[in-house]
Amino acid sequence: MEKTEAMVIRVADFSETSRVVTLFSREFGKIAAMAKGGRRLKGPFEAALDLLATCQIVFLRKSSATLDLLTEAKLISRFRPPGRNLHSLYAGYYVAELLSGLTEDYDPYPVLYDQATLALQRLAEDGDVRPVLLRFEMVLLREIGQMPVVDRCVSCDVLVNSDPQTDPQ
Repeated sequence: MEKTEAMVIRVADFSETSRVVTLFSREFGKIAAMAKGGRRLKGPFEAALDLLATCQIVFLRKSSATLDLLTEAKLISRFRPPGRNLHSLYAGYYVAELLSGLTEDYDPYPVLYDQATLALQRLAEDGDVRPVLLRFEMVLLREIGQMPVVDRCVSCDVLVNSDPQTDPQ
């Protein structure tokens, strides 16, 4: 049994009562798990498995060919964009999609987890989502080893000024 704090980045209904959830944690990276009873309103997970929720989880690691078994999830916080701000909501979904699509199972990225959490906190405030997303994208690319050259001209190798608001450092 493993215990960690994780962010819910994908949820799919599996049966009448179960869900398959993908979580992202600081210690384990991406985790794909079966949450038996995860669709029940009064089940062991209640609202902890909402998309972009942060929760304390307990799970049983299975072999690499099968899903892990999520046994417990307690809600820590929910991503709540201000009012009906669809830009913030969709930006949060985009962060989850990037984490889901560009990271591998059990490949931990502590810095990326912290930056994803920070990005969701900033997106929950009322403001422009573009600098928040750009910063997260740059950190993500750096962490997974795909960072493009952005500090100099690729043709002539002349340095360009950086914007402190979007600098991933």
